[in-house]
Amino acid sequence: MALIGHLGLGIAASWAALAVAYAPFGPSTATWSAAAALMIMALAARATRGGDHSRLILALRTVPFIAIGAVVTWFWLVPAPATADWRPECAGTARVSIDGDRATVRDVRAFRYRSSDTDFEPRWETRSYDLAALDGVDVFFSHWGPKFICHTFLSFGFALPDGRHEHVCVSIEARKRTGQEYSALGGMFRQFTLQYVWADETDVVRVRTDFRGETVRRYRLRLDPPEVRRLFERYARETERLAAQPRWYNAVTQSCGVDMLRTALGGRMGPIPTPRDLLNGLWEEDACAEGRTEPRMTLDATLEAADITSDARAAGTAGSEAFGAAIRAREVSLGAPRIADGLRSSGS
Repeated sequence: MALIGHLGLGIAASWAALAVAYAPFGPSTATWSAAAALMIMALAARATRGGDHSRLILALRTVPFIAIGAVVTWFWLVPAPATADWRPECAGTARVSIDGDRATVRDVRAFRYRSSDTDFEPRWETRSYDLAALDGVDVFFSHWGPKFICHTFLSFGFALPDGRHEHVCVSIEARKRTGQEYSALGGMFRQFTLQYVWADETDVVRVRTDFRGETVRRYRLRLDPPEVRRLFERYARETERLAAQPRWYNAVTQSCGVDMLRTALGGRMGPIPTPRDLLNGLWEEDACAEGRTEPRMTLDATLEAADITSDARAAGTAGSEAFGAAIRAREVSLGAPRIADGLRSSGS
């Protein structure tokens, strides 16, 4: 029992210390100092276990538990900020309004990148889309190194009367303040807020293929037009909810892949993702193994056929229409039964 007590206090104190160290406006010397003080108190509490019941010793044993309880309470109650000194690429707050078949998206990001992902001409635009012309949706997997996790986002396609197509992406991301860089550990301790970025493909795809050195693959989701529209509308509603009431990003429970599934399923998903939900870097492998990709090929051949990295780089600074055509020169489709079933089981 003593060992369990030591272990339990150690885990709780370590979590609380990290929560303090990565406080919403940390980490800093002050937050790390407070975290170190909490750990020292926890160690002192364990070192004084024994028969001594003096007031000082009882206080040393009690204070860490009070401190940990206070940190837990603060952690769950501190609100995500609606305004802050956001990084330029995170500055826009997308809003989506739907009136009949007309969807209007405010703050569509259409940056023009020059030499790096920090050298750009910022453009935030208001765009309108005809939902009656919505005819498909693609899912992108952007890999930067780890096998098990990647960045996933969607792109909705609209058929124009003259035969052309236009697209708008929705990328669920960590919203960073000026001076912040992404951290998976910080992402579990309320360093970032959650952001639904609506963007042009020349922005959200090209910044990854051309300037971040990521490998990007695209698949057409096999969904019927009514299901595609329902998916768009769910993203629109979630974007509006987030604009009205900001939420914290969490690298485990509220990240790009998990939130993509949660939104697609209309919120009918538990608060704790399953390992397969969380490990979105394996979704392509799972789909291929289960025969949900068309055409049917080996995993390696499927990944190669879906890889649009070189196509995007070759398109360079082409306009939206030419860029969209370039990254659709190859076609691999993917069946997503869980998403499809979720869209069919509810009319909202």
